[in-house]
Amino acid sequence: MENKTFKILSIDGGGIKGLYSASVLARIEEKTGKRISNCFDMICGTSTGGLIALGLANGMSAQSLSDLYFEKGSEIFPTSNYIFIRIVQSKWNFFKQLLFCNKHSIKPLKLILETIFGDKTMNDADNLLCIPSFNLTTGEPRVFKNSHSKTGFFTDKNIKMVDVALATSSAPTYFPVHEHNEFLYADGGVWANNPSMCGLLEALDYYVGEGKDYDTYQLLSVSSIAQPSGWSSTSRKSKSFRTWGNKLFQTSLDGQSFFTHFFLSKIVKKINPTGVYFRIPPPDLSLPQMGLISMDRADKKALKTIRTLGNHIGNTYAMKPEILEFFKTEKTYKK
Repeated sequence: MENKTFKILSIDGGGIKGLYSASVLARIEEKTGKRISNCFDMICGTSTGGLIALGLANGMSAQSLSDLYFEKGSEIFPTSNYIFIRIVQSKWNFFKQLLFCNKHSIKPLKLILETIFGDKTMNDADNLLCIPSFNLTTGEPRVFKNSHSKTGFFTDKNIKMVDVALATSSAPTYFPVHEHNEFLYADGGVWANNPSMCGLLEALDYYVGEGKDYDTYQLLSVSSIAQPSGWSSTSRKSKSFRTWGNKLFQTSLDGQSFFTHFFLSKIVKKINPTGVYFRIPPPDLSLPQMGLISMDRADKKALKTIRTLGNHIGNTYAMKPEILEFFKTEKTYKK
């Protein structure tokens, strides 16, 4: 008998760099002629990756999500196209972030999410979902899931997709924490910026293995754009929040994503010899590109650069047999 395979898609967090991930997936959809949501049993996403995961499980194409980031990104992260104004904006936002409040208002993002998802709940998703967040009230990681009979997990079935999207993307000091049912939530990137392990553990707990519906698994992980974070050996060693700057949050995101990839590349075959793990890596950036791209820079030049990088990597990897293997068959899990 042919092995029955449980297929998982995982999408990293990264702010406006979600445009890159969505563009990578759009080119793969274009090459294969198949919708992502029709080919994966489970979709996992953290922060901006969580927004993409929710959109895909809501029937949206990857191209429509890429277009949404490109057209609305500057509303979520207001950034002038003029360098002098952009410098003033940057200094003012950092001053707010340092002393008073979050860097950006949540209102534009919330309005966009309400337009996309309306009153839809997690139970309306077309795919199984794992969306990491962090519960500040309990001090514990939180993974939002749509309910499914195998797990008996029905806690999240009536939670609105808008609330889940805001809970997973409330990046500390960038956006305000999100409150839902008297619990406070922060960005899932503080512990699972690469949510691949969340998806794999969920699969092994309930779907894959002896006595379960599936014999093996395939896991496709889509990275975000990684920012070069190495320091000069002569850097000042005593640093305040001001001198750490954006590196304070970015370092934890990059470190967690790197370790998860390293761990899975070592452990997957040991868990199940027929299991497959493949990660689409971040692009190599030139020096000018490094100066353009950050989590919340969304001027036209930055957006065009991010989209171009996503299209390039997507076109490159859409031709690889390792990627095409994920799209040979449609998903088999039915709620």
